[in-house]
Amino acid sequence: MAAASRNTRHVPERTCVACRRKRPQPDLVRVTLAAEGWRVVPGARTGRGAYVCADAPDCWQEKRLRRAFRADAPAISTQLQALLAHTDQPMNT
Repeated sequence: MAAASRNTRHVPERTCVACRRKRPQPDLVRVTLAAEGWRVVPGARTGRGAYVCADAPDCWQEKRLRRAFRADAPAISTQLQALLAHTDQPMNT
């Protein structure tokens, strides 16, 4: 039984700040804290960040994001909606 557990790859889980569901990290979009405030920036990032479901537009509503991002919630909501408009598939960043 120990050999089977060694062959499976560990997939980190993160929690969506909007719906509080734990999901595999690739199923979420990372929002990064930059000098000008919280921003959705694709690619590798370091520093403080938060995660939002990539395939659940309900999680992108300003009201649901307000708890985590406070005054930046409207901007984050707009950025998430804009990313969806540019891609036909779920965001995985």
